[in-house]
This record gives sequence, C-alpha cells and structure tokens, in this order.
Amino acid sequence: MPDQDPSVEPSDAATSEPSAPADPTEAAQPDADQPLEPTPSDEPAAAGTAEEPGADASASEMESSADETPEAEPVEQQTPAPAAPRPAAPRPGAPRPTASGPRPGVPSPAALAAKKPSAALLPVAPPVTEYDPEQVAAAAAFGTVAEDGTVTVQDGTQVRTIGSTTETDHQTALEPFARGYLDLVAFLDLTQTTLNAPEHTQNELNRLLENLRKNMKEPQVVGDIPALRTRANELRELAKEKIRALEAKRAEGREESVRRRTEFVESIEALVATDPEQISWKNAGETMRQMVPSWKQMQSEDVSLDRPTEEALWKRLSAARATFDRMRKQFFSQLDAKHSEAAQVKEELIARAESMQESTDWGPTVRAYKDLMDEWRQAPRGSRKKDDAQWKRFKAAQDTFFQARNADLHETEAEQRENLAVKESLLVEAEAIDPSEDLEGAKKALRTVQDRWEEAGKVPRGDMRRIDDRLRTVERAVKNAEQDEWRRTDPRTKARVEGASSQLHSAIASYQDALDKAVAGGDPQKIAEAEAALEARKEWLAVIERSARDLG
Repeated sequence: MPDQDPSVEPSDAATSEPSAPADPTEAAQPDADQPLEPTPSDEPAAAGTAEEPGADASASEMESSADETPEAEPVEQQTPAPAAPRPAAPRPGAPRPTASGPRPGVPSPAALAAKKPSAALLPVAPPVTEYDPEQVAAAAAFGTVAEDGTVTVQDGTQVRTIGSTTETDHQTALEPFARGYLDLVAFLDLTQTTLNAPEHTQNELNRLLENLRKNMKEPQVVGDIPALRTRANELRELAKEKIRALEAKRAEGREESVRRRTEFVESIEALVATDPEQISWKNAGETMRQMVPSWKQMQSEDVSLDRPTEEALWKRLSAARATFDRMRKQFFSQLDAKHSEAAQVKEELIARAESMQESTDWGPTVRAYKDLMDEWRQAPRGSRKKDDAQWKRFKAAQDTFFQARNADLHETEAEQRENLAVKESLLVEAEAIDPSEDLEGAKKALRTVQDRWEEAGKVPRGDMRRIDDRLRTVERAVKNAEQDEWRRTDPRTKARVEGASSQLHSAIASYQDALDKAVAGGDPQKIAEAEAALEARKEWLAVIERSARDLG
C-alpha cells in the first residue's frame, strides 16, 4: 500500500488510517497496478525554491524583469534516513485510503531533467524499528473505538474523530494511531535537534516552520495532542526568534552595504566636483573606468539592497559619470585652444631668436636674448610634446649665438693675457717714479707710461680693477707733488704769509706792552689775560713762519 501524500491536508485524507509526519525525502511508492506518478514534493523543485523573505534583488538584476523568479540558494543534500516503520496494515478487505482531487500527470523525462535539486521540505524522522509497548499503550489511552469502528481522540476539551477501523480488538485498532503519535514526537525531537544547530539559513527555518504547520494541523493520531501542540509552539517560537535574529543581521549588513555604496557614490561625485584645472585626468579616468567593476564587486560581496535604494544610488553614479565625460570633453577642448595659442606665441619668439643667432654684436644681442628668455618663461604652456619641440628650436638659436660669442671670447682672452703682462711691466716702471726729487721728470715719465698703457689694450676682466688701482696710485702721487709745488711758489700765497707775519709781530709787541702795564699795576686778572693773548699770537706767528720757510 502506498504512503499517504504529505501535501494533502488532514481533512482531505482517508479516515481509515492515521497520517505519519510529512517527509518529502521519501518518494511515494505506487501500487503495483498503477503507473508511476510524481509526488507533491517534486512540485516545488519544478517551480523553483522560493526566495528568502526580506531578500532584495541585487543591483545587477536592475535591468531584468521584476517578475522573474529568483533561484533558491543551494542546500547541502542529505542522504535520506531509512523510513520509520509504518503502522500495521488493517486486515484484508479494509478500505484503502485515497486522496481527494485528481492526481497529477506523469512528467516527461525532459521536465525531470530540468528540475533543480532542492533541500527536503521536512526534516527526516530518525529510524525507529519499534516503540516501547508502554509508550504505545500510554498514547492509546487518549483514544477510543466506537461499536461502529469509529476512532476518536481526546484533543484537549474536545473529542475529535480521526478515522475508522474494522478491528474488533480495540487495543489493536488504536495501535497504528498511537504509533503515529510517537512518530510526531520523534519528528519534534528531530526538529529540536535541528534548531539546536549553531547556524541556519532563513530558508531552512522557513521550511521547518512549514513542516510544523503541516504536521501539527489536526493530526490524525492518538496521544496527548495538547502537550504535542505546546511543544510544537515552543519550537515554532524558537524558530521565529532565530529568523528575527537573521533578519536583524541582514538589516545590519544592508545598512553597512548602503553606507559603503553611498561613500563610493559620494567619492565619485566629489571627484566630479573638483576644479578641472586641479584634476589628474589620467588617474581620474582610471577611477571612472573602474567605477562599474567596483560597483558589481560590491553587489556580489555585500548584502543586497532594496531596489529603490540601489536604483537611486546607480542614478547618481550614472549622472556623475555623464557629468565627468562632459566636463572632460570641455576641458580638453579648452586645453587644445590654449595649446594652439601657446604654440603661436612661442613660434614668434623662436623667429626672433633665430633672426639674431648670426649677430656679432655681442653685448646688445646678449641682452636681447635675456629679454627673449623672460618672455618665454611668461608665455602660456602648451602640450608637452609641442613645448619640447619648440624649446629645442629656441635653445638651438641661443646656442648658435653663444657658441660663436664664446669662441670669440676664447680668442680675445689669450690676447688680453698678453696685454696684462705688458701693463704689469709698465706698472713696475711707473711705481719707480719719485716726484719729490724731480717733479718735471716724474711728470714726463708718467705721461710716457700712460701712452704705452693705452696702446697695450684690454686685459681680462678679473685683473682690470687690480692693475688700474695701482696706476691710479702713481698718478695721485705725482699730482699731489705738483699741487704742493704750486702752493709753495705762488706769489699771492707768499704775500699773504708775509703780511700775516708782520701783523702778528705788531700784535705781539702791543700785547707785551699791555702785559708790562698789568704787572706794574699788580692786577692778577689783567696779567693773566695779557699773558694768554700774548702766547696765542706767538703760536700763530710760529705757524706763519713755518709756512714761509716751506714756501722758500
């Protein structure tokens, strides 16, 4: 006889046998005279496992249809445990339990091949070979069998009909229903073990809740059903608590994902808001090229965002990228115009430099090249390649002029060193002149040296000041001697000296008479005044007489 279909509600099942806990890992065993048909447990696999509650579509699916069914996350396949022993079959002739409604048709091989593997909807009950008779008897105590074979169970405060039997022995008739109850106890034990595991996925917990709902909805068994429901409710609350913890963790991960992606979007927007003159366009272009791969990487690594949030962030990214492309195009268009202007300005400077490169007017041309160099530094910058090429042409013109100038300087430097040697010998001759002995001869010798000095020519710049200072020293000595001689022989000076000497002699005689009178009068103050005046005139006279002697 085939197992009962676990997807059929208890109200639709046959009432002649108790229903065992639903276990989709067991395929329904068809009757020998019936064709193989798919079990209801295959239907979710054909339709695709439902998405976890609260899970949002990723940004990578933004362009796909919103009606597409997401794929179920892979679940580790488990080897089904051996099925628990079925309740004892009723005697021959008993009615076979049947399910209401039409049975599904046989799927084609192609449809079976296209099915994706999915985890079992219900946990597998542990294998049990037999139950303790005392446990079976204790469970059977909650059921009764009427005279017409109707089987009922005490379900809390109500008595519920769960099936019928043709067994005359009540204990034998209740035993299959009591074993069904113990199967549910084993199912709850296995559910408890599953919930005690350290980690779960939300899909697993949702399937577990679905198992509890299906197996505990008016179970067709005999036993302490209120206690069974109480324990099932406790397990259900525990599963819901774990689901809430997973949802809280997922919400926290989603917040972190939103924060990370928002920071990424803001970094792109900050880059776009930067002054175009301060942007490193090479690095910025690489950042923009990596924008989409970075976004996709965050989609794959982070918790999925809700569609409105992800679409809003992506729109900001797209707008920033469009602004960047427009700004970059405008910047380089303006830059090309600036480069063209810079190239034109520098072409004019190059033409002026090349026009002077053959000049031999060294001094003015050097100053002109210096002015050109200042203009070049102030000229706008062009593209690096064009600037380098123009600078080479400008510098080549400069080099041509300065190389010619340096060659000329090298030629004149040897000549100037020879001139230096001539002037140093003239200095030895000039420094030997002594104007104090023969002023006229000294002046004549100095003029001869000066004439030959001019004929000697230029000397190196570094020695010019040194030898010029030595010649100026000799020239000052001769000039000073000439001035002294003129003062000494000047008639006007001699007349002034003699007049002053005569006046001082008269004054000295007058002050001597005044002193004699003061001494005769005995007035100390007048004596002191007369002596001071007399001594001053005598000193003046001594100076005048020395000057007169110097004048001859």
